[in-house]
Amino acid sequence: MRKSTQALLWSAAIFPGAGHLFLKYFQRGIALIAISLISLSLLLIQIVQYASQVIEKALAEGSSLDLQYLVATTMQASADDKILNAALWALILCWVLGMVDAYLLGKKLER
Repeated sequence: MRKSTQALLWSAAIFPGAGHLFLKYFQRGIALIAISLISLSLLLIQIVQYASQVIEKALAEGSSLDLQYLVATTMQASADDKILNAALWALILCWVLGMVDAYLLGKKLER
């Protein structure tokens, strides 16, 4: 299997930046991993905060906790969060750009 294809698969299947590390482009790989981890952390923190608010509200009202209600209410509450949306788009962008860049760098090394 060619290096370009392997780098693409590493970046696509493992994590953004993994393909760069495979190709020994450590600075690019670490930068992509760092940005992706920060974005993922922000996503998780915001979602957990929204879920906690929904749980506290449900317990205060004395209603039972239903998983479908919890997920739907958390998603609805977080839909307009600018930080959440920015973190999600940053993660998606890192993943896509990481795959494309790893593939192109692999092609360059094959020449």
